[in-house]
Amino acid sequence: MARDVSHGGNSAVMGVLAAAVVALVAHTQGAAPSVAGVALGMTVEQARGAVGRAERESESLGMRFWEYPRRGMTLIWREGNAGVQGIVVNSARAGEARGIKVGDSEEVLRRQWGTPARVRQEGRFLDFIGAGWVLSAELRQRSVVEITIMAAGAPGH
Repeated sequence: MARDVSHGGNSAVMGVLAAAVVALVAHTQGAAPSVAGVALGMTVEQARGAVGRAERESESLGMRFWEYPRRGMTLIWREGNAGVQGIVVNSARAGEARGIKVGDSEEVLRRQWGTPARVRQEGRFLDFIGAGWVLSAELRQRSVVEITIMAAGAPGH
């Protein structure tokens, strides 16, 4: 006899299983990736301690951007949110994010980061989701040209 799992005791079991899956994903994804000693959530002082003062600063749509062109990275701050909300890397000079740097091949990326949670724009962007963060790689001609780490819920993610 079939049992309706949307009601009764089985719904509690389904809830426990869903919570276990979320906990497993969060555990296997771990803390958000960092680049050049900068991690999501760092304070202004911590970020400056890691990479110094920005070479250029700009503001747009409630966000502040600290640009480090010589390092090949930009830090993103959002009004109303404490700490670094995003890290954009556009040069290998910035270093690695989870073992991948700008210029690595898609094959190396997939071997290191695994299967993406989402593929956008016909494979141009590969997104990997962790507990409270999204890691995206932009590809051109099957090579990484930009890596973005954003706090979950930040604009665009």
